[in-house]
Amino acid sequence: MDSSVIQSIFSFMTNNIFLIIYLFAFVEIVLVVLIFFLMRNHEMILLDVSDNLLKGFKDAPDKDSSQNVHDKIQSALDFINEKISSNHKFKAEFAKNANMVTRRSFYDRHYKIEIFASVMSTIVQVFPLLGILGTILAIAQTALSGSQTIDVSTLSSAFVLGMNTTILGITLSIIFMIIESTFQPKIERIISESYYYKQIVSRINLSTKELAEEV
Repeated sequence: MDSSVIQSIFSFMTNNIFLIIYLFAFVEIVLVVLIFFLMRNHEMILLDVSDNLLKGFKDAPDKDSSQNVHDKIQSALDFINEKISSNHKFKAEFAKNANMVTRRSFYDRHYKIEIFASVMSTIVQVFPLLGILGTILAIAQTALSGSQTIDVSTLSSAFVLGMNTTILGITLSIIFMIIESTFQPKIERIISESYYYKQIVSRINLSTKELAEEV
């Protein structure tokens, strides 16, 4: 590849390195907002479908206002799991409720949360690399300038650019790492509850089919 083309690419990236970093920051902010609303929406749907599975059971756990959403979900799922494990006759009742709630767009919803969370985590690690890239680009542009002598102002400009991009990259990485650390436990809990729910519904449906075949 012609050195002039390489220099043009370096010049373009050097001149727009801050814009590139800000674009990644914008994408990260969008992901944070999306994950927040997806989690909020998903946990309410999970609570709703868990409550629907309990319809018709008078001994279902009471709703305690002091409990948070996740405690209510866990309490409902534990009750259902205990019931279907202790007495087979309850599986038919749960199966009726399960057939109603599984028609909703619940399944695979949590995979979106997993994907967005994975991308968010990756971008957090990209910011320091972008800062280092800014430093390398500044040095490379100076080295490929083609002039026999490099004056102090050029070196100073490259140094300042490198320092600024590195500081910006590390700062954004720290900010989004803190945000990610607050999201991660809740994401893991929502995913765990979703798998628990799917496991219970699968057991109910499988047991109902086995009972029907026996009859």
